[in-house]
Amino acid sequence: MAENTWDGYAKKLEDYDEATTKVWKEGIDSFLVYSTLLSAILTAFIVDVYKSLKPNPAPDPSTEAILRLISILSDGTVPEILTTSSSPGTATPSISLVLVNSLWFAALVISLSSTFVGLLIKQWLDY
Repeated sequence: MAENTWDGYAKKLEDYDEATTKVWKEGIDSFLVYSTLLSAILTAFIVDVYKSLKPNPAPDPSTEAILRLISILSDGTVPEILTTSSSPGTATPSISLVLVNSLWFAALVISLSSTFVGLLIKQWLDY
């Protein structure tokens, strides 16, 4: 009789554990979907805005050659509009742009880290 009682308790506990684990897994699944979507959206923003952090590249050699030809043909003077548009870029990005990008990168790291932790918890629940 005592054996049947313990078997009954064990069955009830097993059913309770399975129900609790199922609820937790469903919650983690929805969390993983949202964190993955957030990571994808942040990546799209970062890729687009990250380009503006890089300084302008050096002028193209063919552009330099054309400017020299124009200079030779115009008695050594190059129109000012051509020299200002082709000067090598040394401009640095604004502080607000750097701050926004830093926050987006931090949000991406946090989102990916929380996704990783969610996956670890889900694997632990499957064990």
